[in-house]
Amino acid sequence: MRRRRWLLLFLFLCSYLLFYTTYRTAESANLKPTRPGLNAVLPSTAVDSSVSIRVLSWNIQFGEGTDAVTNIDRTATWIANINPDFMGLCEVPVEIVPTLVTLLTQKTGQVWFPHFVPKFPGISEGNLILSRHPFSSVNARFLSANRSVAEATINVGGQTVSFFATHLDDAASSNRVIEVGEIKSFADNFPEPRIFTGDFNGGPDTAEALSMQDTYADAWIESMNRGTAVSYPDNPVFMHTRTRRGRIDYVFYSRQSLLSITGAQVPDSRDLGNPNVAITLGTADDRGVRPSDHNQFIANFILTGATPTPTPTPTPTPTPTPAAASPPVLLVDPSTNRAVALHSILFTPEPFSITSPLNPGSDKRTRIILFGTNINLLAGEDSSAATVNAVSSSGGTYQLSVEFVGKVSGFDWLSMIEVRLPDDSSLQGDISVNLTIHGATSNNVPLSIKAP
Repeated sequence: MRRRRWLLLFLFLCSYLLFYTTYRTAESANLKPTRPGLNAVLPSTAVDSSVSIRVLSWNIQFGEGTDAVTNIDRTATWIANINPDFMGLCEVPVEIVPTLVTLLTQKTGQVWFPHFVPKFPGISEGNLILSRHPFSSVNARFLSANRSVAEATINVGGQTVSFFATHLDDAASSNRVIEVGEIKSFADNFPEPRIFTGDFNGGPDTAEALSMQDTYADAWIESMNRGTAVSYPDNPVFMHTRTRRGRIDYVFYSRQSLLSITGAQVPDSRDLGNPNVAITLGTADDRGVRPSDHNQFIANFILTGATPTPTPTPTPTPTPTPAAASPPVLLVDPSTNRAVALHSILFTPEPFSITSPLNPGSDKRTRIILFGTNINLLAGEDSSAATVNAVSSSGGTYQLSVEFVGKVSGFDWLSMIEVRLPDDSSLQGDISVNLTIHGATSNNVPLSIKAP
């Protein structure tokens, strides 16, 4: 127990560790909140070999509403009400991520996949991607002017979508133009179709927004052209429909791709029965408390080439061992895409020596701890239920001895896996590691072995 607490402390104090984890399915599904108008826009209707995708872009202002009250439950309720498939959030404090995801799990009965990237190294605020669909990989890039972009490659019904979340500089348009160039260059490394969300801090006629539109479509403009853009009377539909004082929050997407826009919405998130507005913008939106000083922006798409999730058919005989809801995931540091792994005694990161005199036992083999999600032992199972395999850069294959599998104390969504490094004293350089449990295999994650 003491080791687990030290590991948990180390995990969250290490600046290079960023949240990438899945959370448990809710033990009991709560009723989803309803509010007229939000889900009435462009209902999700799938067609053959196509699925509907609902995307949310929102600056949550640290969970603080315009009543100057920080209320993460209110934020989560609005997200659950909007019912997106995936979203890009900015101005997210890293410490609220577990709370936000747990609340969403409770309110939606869904497993959520998060990927957090700080605005710049050493700060606890950043961009958060949340998805109902599993990630194939996650990445990030730090931009100019102390900004960043998060990326998650998401599997939607067998079709890949590259999804980005960012928050551009608030000081100068010239900085934002440079950052847009960096984002587009970074995005070229990922497959089409691509979707970008974020607070760009500039209107649709600014140089930075126009630079994005050189390559990608603006979901609001495209929806206006189709007659499927929706807002509310105090904030009518036009090019500058407000997401704050003007339209500065966006969803951009790949033109001439598998994505087709069907509509977009800026919902009215004001509680007109609550006049206790402490944060004002000088607009008609000041009438009634909102959950953030930014309006949400919603875009609806059809993704062709994806297979809708079939509705299960009840059977009289239940499956004795249910399949895992999703495969296990080994955590990686999004800034390097390398394994989150620690020496089991020293709590130091890679590179690791094959042997360590501090390890107990006569073999002196180094034990390391990996971290992962969707790793759940069934009743009566122990660490032998999991298999960890490694492949060296020279093609050598190894099965690593798994000595412990268990939950990190206090965080039932996060597991630790202690393994012994290979019995090969000549091994050095990168090895690629994966984990298999209950027939499902995780992602491959690299870690480094240093020369003896």
